[in-house]
Amino acid sequence: MLELASPVVARALDAFPVAVHTLDALHLSSIEFLRSRALAVELASYDRRMVRRAQAMGIPVRDLP
Repeated sequence: MLELASPVVARALDAFPVAVHTLDALHLSSIEFLRSRALAVELASYDRRMVRRAQAMGIPVRDLP
C-alpha cells in the first residue's frame, strides 16, 4: 500500500479539463505533483485515452513502440 501526499489527493478531487476515471485522476495528479517539484516526469502508457488526457493537461507523453 502506498500513501499519497495530501496535495495529490486534493488535486485528484478537483475538476480536470477532460473527463477522467478515478485511477487516472490519481495518476495524473501524481505526475502534476512531481512536475511541480521540478522533476522531469513523463507519462508512458498504451492506454490511448490516458495519453489524450495527459496531453490535454500539458503532461509530456513518452512514445511507446
